[in-house]
Amino acid sequence: MKRLLKTLLGLLATLAVMAIGLALWMKTLAKDDGPDRRPQYGTYTWEGKKPPRGGPEVRADGYVKGSLGNDFILPPMAPVRKWDIATKENIDKNAAIKTCFWPGGKGRSGLYTTDPDDFTIDNQFPDTGTTYGLTAFVIPEGGKIVMKGKFPHERHWNFVTYLADGTPRDVVDDVDINPDAGSFNPFRRGVARDAEPRNYTLTIVNGNIPSPRPANTLYTLSPANTPITLYMRNYVPDRSIDWTGGAGLPETELHLADGKVLKGEDACVATMTEKRGKQLTLTVSKKTWLGLSSLPWRPADRTPAKPFEVATMTRFYNRPHLMLDTFFPWFPSDFMAKDAGGFFTNAATRYGLVYFSQAYGKVYVAHGKMPTTPSTWEGEPTPMVQNADMRYWSLCTATAGPVGLTPDCVHDEVVRPTLDDKGNFNVVVSRAVDRPANATEKCGVVWMEYGNGDGIPGGSPDFGGILNRHTQVNPDFKHSWFAVTKPGTEKEVLGDYLPHVINMHEKSRFEALGCPVDKAKLAAMAAAQ
Repeated sequence: MKRLLKTLLGLLATLAVMAIGLALWMKTLAKDDGPDRRPQYGTYTWEGKKPPRGGPEVRADGYVKGSLGNDFILPPMAPVRKWDIATKENIDKNAAIKTCFWPGGKGRSGLYTTDPDDFTIDNQFPDTGTTYGLTAFVIPEGGKIVMKGKFPHERHWNFVTYLADGTPRDVVDDVDINPDAGSFNPFRRGVARDAEPRNYTLTIVNGNIPSPRPANTLYTLSPANTPITLYMRNYVPDRSIDWTGGAGLPETELHLADGKVLKGEDACVATMTEKRGKQLTLTVSKKTWLGLSSLPWRPADRTPAKPFEVATMTRFYNRPHLMLDTFFPWFPSDFMAKDAGGFFTNAATRYGLVYFSQAYGKVYVAHGKMPTTPSTWEGEPTPMVQNADMRYWSLCTATAGPVGLTPDCVHDEVVRPTLDDKGNFNVVVSRAVDRPANATEKCGVVWMEYGNGDGIPGGSPDFGGILNRHTQVNPDFKHSWFAVTKPGTEKEVLGDYLPHVINMHEKSRFEALGCPVDKAKLAAMAAAQ
């Protein structure tokens, strides 16, 4: 018995020493290791234009420390495109659109500020085709929030409630909101997109969704006085008029249980929570990510990428599943593959993704068939196309989970003019310094900025990722990320619509495809997978 006790005590002592050693090692992670390990190119705000909210100076490699002491590596700014929501001409106007309930729009780093601790930087893998109106609130027992506003001139628009960890709770999409009496919902079949008047009223209440569900009502799925996060998404505003699609922000009222109605500042004070107007807390630790990336079975480049010639995207289910699938590949692929979302995902969207690495290639091409979507940016007054495959489609490059910044995105209207005769897209992804000379719209393809790594000080400069969004999918379209319910079935379900990522390795190999680019050869490369 004494021998057993002595053995157990020795084991516990060994484990304690290992735990202390691990803790000390973890403390050394995510530290600034200087500018020399990352590329130094591009700018981190618009050239010659300081962000409206200012922010610290960014080092040549993107390193910056925020006002609360958090530091990240900001990705370089992508090239200016006519479809950009924020422009040099409207950025100050966009920054001024806010109320006491809606603290302002959130976008990619460098637009409104370079401060990673500032509320206006979106750190949850933002799509640059949208601006995120974000607020937080509590509703007292028996109360309800009533919002009154105008339908925006946009492609897609919705309201989603969330838990603190970024898991979606409830959603009300644009098409589901009934207009006020005498008004029109321009997102509905047969309604002109410029129809007036376009007023709506939306109610937010505590608790679960009853059956039948009342119209124009959004639920917190939580008890009274629970802090709730609310996103209002604004995708592709017509002609980039402003981030709200010319609608402005809805007026907010708090209706109390005794019938009293609070408006304006009084409603803001009564629904206030400390989370309003504060940067979202990242749900993955930088040190944890780097620790997992450094496990003995992880590759030397400390990215989740594998060497490949052609890879296909996989479906995103939720944050825990992604972390297990990324760092512990021996777990069954369907373990925890529950359709729950995370990282404040849009409840009207499902996502595909793939990782790549500069250690295995400098130039990649995303290839696949483009689903049909409406065209709206030019402000087409005709009714929204209802029989399209989906409302919105995009590709975005990404940093790592603990940073959640987006280097670049292209959406359907950007890519559509370059589709081949079979409806396939070809989007070239590289760093600006490795961009092939023929990776241009003139040569028939679209180019996207790769980024400068995972965004974590002391992390991987090689990291890269690409996300594909399918938003508000037509129920009759059976080849979307919504239809993928089990890992490993992506190819079977999406078919030609499954994005393939081709590793071109060097820009010279892509440049050999000529101008116009020989897209048949790209299709053959993808098919060889």
